[in-house]
Amino acid sequence: MNINLNKTNEELSSKYFKINNEKMTLKKKEKALKKLSDYETIQKKTFLGYQMNEKFNFEKNYSKYLNIGMNNVGDPFVGGDLTLNTKSVETEVLNYFAKLWNNKERTKPLGKDDYWGYIVSMGCTEANIFGLLSARDYLEGKFLLIDEERNKKAKKISKSVKDLECIVNKNLISKYATAKNKNELIPIAFYSQDAHYSIVKAMEVLKINTLNKEANEKGYKCPLKKEDYPKNFSREYLDENGWPKEVPSNEDGSIHVPALVKLVKFFAKKGHPILISFNYGSTFKGAYDDIKGAVDQIVPILKKYGLYEREIEYEIGKKDIRNGFWFHVDGALGAAYMPYLEKALKQKLIKKPSKNYKFPIFDFRIKEIHSISMSGHKYIGSPWPSGIYMSKIKYQLKPVDDPMYIGAPDTTFAGSRNAFSPLIFWEYLSNNSMKSHIKEVVKCEEMAQYAFKKLKALDKKDKLWIQRSPLSLTIRMKIPNKKLVFKYSLSTEELYVNGEPREYAHIYIMHHVDKNLIDSFIEDLKKSNYFNE
Repeated sequence: MNINLNKTNEELSSKYFKINNEKMTLKKKEKALKKLSDYETIQKKTFLGYQMNEKFNFEKNYSKYLNIGMNNVGDPFVGGDLTLNTKSVETEVLNYFAKLWNNKERTKPLGKDDYWGYIVSMGCTEANIFGLLSARDYLEGKFLLIDEERNKKAKKISKSVKDLECIVNKNLISKYATAKNKNELIPIAFYSQDAHYSIVKAMEVLKINTLNKEANEKGYKCPLKKEDYPKNFSREYLDENGWPKEVPSNEDGSIHVPALVKLVKFFAKKGHPILISFNYGSTFKGAYDDIKGAVDQIVPILKKYGLYEREIEYEIGKKDIRNGFWFHVDGALGAAYMPYLEKALKQKLIKKPSKNYKFPIFDFRIKEIHSISMSGHKYIGSPWPSGIYMSKIKYQLKPVDDPMYIGAPDTTFAGSRNAFSPLIFWEYLSNNSMKSHIKEVVKCEEMAQYAFKKLKALDKKDKLWIQRSPLSLTIRMKIPNKKLVFKYSLSTEELYVNGEPREYAHIYIMHHVDKNLIDSFIEDLKKSNYFNE
């Protein structure tokens, strides 16, 4: 829960930007823009509390495009009739991340295992919602994009009545599969208590049953025993019926695999398809779920209960074989830099957090992964929210409509899409080599270590809860005063530890954060008597 809800006197007032039916005078406009510029410039200098890189400069090469209305509407791999687009750039950015995340490159002709994805406009929230929407429809047995019988039928009809193409598609895609048992097409969603709020929002918007909702609606008894919960787990994260509200997390913010496995088994045994959203760089603690470890333990359960592969009758007389599970990775932060950090570890440029540390693999090397999402405005840096959704062609669902006027399949979540974001991604990637990517991630890791050690050394009484999850770019601590929360744009959250509420804040080490900024923050903490409380 965000506890920083009160406004402070230092916020920029909206009074300078009031709009009415009269044209604003040049003097008023200049004053308003000066106020805005001063405010943003000052806040940028001390920006430390959110995972947003502020080290970039796109003005030189890209300011000209602010005077062109561009739109990447529709599928990124089909140019379409709206020719003012940047899809040629977008597809190369997607090719890069497909390789980085060990997905299969697109071939000619396309294969079912080839990658598919697109650059989202909202940020990782859109990518998460689209991933979970795809998961829901896939597990409920809706039509896949690749449907040989549909293609043959559409081709036959289109030879005689071309204008019916859209109607043919609409008639063929909206039906649900035929269920053999009552739970076969009712997926149950699992995500940790450290999942991003967009995951919780998506479950509500998409009407996907979570483990907690399904358990309480059916009156099930929770299968978890005391020993199944992580150390220091607080009962405040349980509901009145003894069920966890989400899958319990470890103290470092990663999902508690033993609890996840036991909960999955409980619902798999009842015939429910399984939908899991993993974290890879959780929002507040920056933790990485042990995705491979979890998948390795869950796969035997899926096979035992006929969910690893199953036959779906998606229309009367028409069947296909698909998974009875969907594993999504919310890699909003971690997916952008952990591949480089993995290489840095292999090259021994970074020390392991512990002797037995095992790097948490998250990508398509795990063959059971269905989709990955990533933000562009976090580690990479962008003037606005952006991100990437990536999956495989064989997991694509047929769109609910075929708006022929855009000239490209409507396979993405948004209709109109930001055509500027691909340019931002491309500029960042084209300016760096693999060597420089690795160098930058090593620098961020060293800076995170520097900040953590300095803060920890000053917490002599060990009462300020200064913590850092392994290889995380964030350091969390007891919340300082409101003035410093505002000055450094600190994110705040209330967490329960051993049954007691604690008010935390955290800092994030992005590209723009250097020793001077960290030292200034610590000096301000000292002046506020923070370390002597």
